[in-house]
Amino acid sequence: MKSKESLVRLYIVYFLVLLLGAGIISQIFYLQIFKGEQLKLDANKQIFVSRKVVAPRGNIYAANEQKTSLALSVPRYKVFVDLVTINEVKFRENIKDLSDSLSLLIGKRSSKDWRSLLEKQRKDSNRYLYIAKGLRNNQIERLKKFPIFNLGKYKGGCIVLKSNQRVKPYGMLANRTVGYAVENQGKKAILVGLEGAFNDYLKGQNGQMLMEKIRGNEWKPVDDNLSIEPIPGSDIYTSIDVNIQDVAEEALLKQLKDQKAKKGCAVLMEVKTGFVKAIANLSYDSKSDSYFEAQNHAVGLASEPGSTFKLASLLVALEQGKVKITDSVDMTGKYEFYDNYLTDGGKVYGKNTIKSAFEKSSNVISQIIFDNYKDAPQEFIDGLKQIGIHQKLGLDILGEGLPLIKEASDPTFTGITLPWMSIGYELKMTPLQTLALYNAVANNGVFLKPQFVQYIKNGSKIQKEFEPKILNTSICSKSTLEDLKIMLEGVVERGTAKNIKARGFKIAGKTGTSKIAIGSKGYGKQYQASFCGYFPSKDPIYSCIVVVQGPTKNIFGSVVSGTVFKEIADKVYAQEFKKENDIKNDSLNHFPYSRNGDKEAFLIASKTMGIPVNDQSNPSSNLISTRTGNEAIKLYHKKTQKGLVPDVVGMGLIDAIYVLEKFGLLVQPVGSGIVRKQSIKAGYRINKGQKIILQLG
Repeated sequence: MKSKESLVRLYIVYFLVLLLGAGIISQIFYLQIFKGEQLKLDANKQIFVSRKVVAPRGNIYAANEQKTSLALSVPRYKVFVDLVTINEVKFRENIKDLSDSLSLLIGKRSSKDWRSLLEKQRKDSNRYLYIAKGLRNNQIERLKKFPIFNLGKYKGGCIVLKSNQRVKPYGMLANRTVGYAVENQGKKAILVGLEGAFNDYLKGQNGQMLMEKIRGNEWKPVDDNLSIEPIPGSDIYTSIDVNIQDVAEEALLKQLKDQKAKKGCAVLMEVKTGFVKAIANLSYDSKSDSYFEAQNHAVGLASEPGSTFKLASLLVALEQGKVKITDSVDMTGKYEFYDNYLTDGGKVYGKNTIKSAFEKSSNVISQIIFDNYKDAPQEFIDGLKQIGIHQKLGLDILGEGLPLIKEASDPTFTGITLPWMSIGYELKMTPLQTLALYNAVANNGVFLKPQFVQYIKNGSKIQKEFEPKILNTSICSKSTLEDLKIMLEGVVERGTAKNIKARGFKIAGKTGTSKIAIGSKGYGKQYQASFCGYFPSKDPIYSCIVVVQGPTKNIFGSVVSGTVFKEIADKVYAQEFKKENDIKNDSLNHFPYSRNGDKEAFLIASKTMGIPVNDQSNPSSNLISTRTGNEAIKLYHKKTQKGLVPDVVGMGLIDAIYVLEKFGLLVQPVGSGIVRKQSIKAGYRINKGQKIILQLG
């Protein structure tokens, strides 16, 4: 009986569920067929929606005292007009003058055409008529004073939308290292260089803006308390010095052109900190017959380094007590390994020391390593791994090439692998990985991670600071280190790089020339020429590497890359010498050097630094010139006159751009530092949109 009752209950539940399902299906059917169009119309009546407002990206600055911008976001504006909100009488009275003004400022249409367009769109009740985009600050200030528009945001109908345009004031200078970031909605972001590596800091926090649907798919911004202002991104302060960067790029470009080479890179790094001061990467483009920054070769180009690797090979042999640099070797010019051999390019040096062999870059080093490690090749590999050159440096910039140091157990490790490895073949390293090794020798054995950013600031607050990062506290003993330094200095004093001996200071380094592998096909006819080293050899300040691939006139590292190294070293050392003298001279002054520019910013800075100020400028002055007195820095009014070119000599770049753009001029900066010369002299009459070139220094 109980089972019969349970069955009845089950049937009742089943029937109720079935009835409910049928009701849901019928309701869906009703909504889709009979109410579908009405629901679509109701949805389209939703006239308010919150839209994303992209935050201004933080700026990227160079390491110069002037904190020159390598990349910055500049405001640009789109303009629309709500023709419905404008009073009929005001519209009729001022439409001609407004049309004349728009024709002068924006162009594209004659005054008559602008009037015709505005009248027609008003008749059609257009509340969001597009006027122009890409306008600058000074143009917006003029536009807001136009007839009708000067009635204000609500009565004048003028709608101004601000956006930010990414600008690189120095164009291609360090272009690939500065990089870019493209965040595609729904897709993986494209992150390149410093823009990509520090995107989370730079991008800021997006805001929200309430938008009102006008018609079709047109939306107009609404002033509303629900809108959220975007928060600008943090600023990145790099270690790149634009003056040194310019020197490196010019020297590299000149040599690439002369050699008609395929590509090349040059990197200069501070020995004690590992901070990169300059990084140039150039590739040849056959279509434009010119060189440009296409890839970051210094970071990503993992290739067979050639003879620059002999430093690592002898480091291991010396450290493990296999050899001494005073040991005698016979440089016969040909060294056989089973059915293969290496040569010294037809030269026979005879008997001498290992030190002399290194200075001459003799391939007898392959014989030395083979003789000492042929029965235990893994011992040699382990010695290389103890240095730390078998793994990535962990650079902040994405795309670091993977170094290749074969294990003795590797199936591709043959009888000739050991001697070939010892002179920089059958292994791979990027230029920066090679430079990090040489920098460690210069830095008394401390192996540092190369870095590009010194600190990150959010407003006036330092958000993150980067200290030198040690990857290996000691790559070898002090005695081995001294031997390596003696040999590296000897390369330039007596060996393969004596052509780059400098005056006034000594260079230490090593040349490298290697054939470029073409995959499984072996080696082609093209070479890679390198020079890596540091200067001055006693108490080094900078380490540097230059790598050139595919030179056509000469293949040797001493000539192709060594020449570039010397030019960089000469100019940088001269700058350092001048800097030291300037510091000595400046120490005689009571107060630091100050620039002409914005008065409010100067007063804030001077108050923060506790510097006394004697303000002799007008109370309403925005621009000032400065002069250092015995008891204070004196401020004077810097006069500007409407319609005439202002004097911006002595200002920083950002202040100068702000002033000149406000006067309607297009600014093109050249060089770095403060403004030394302007192409249009102060006091000349301004033609709107005229270009003015600023020489910085």
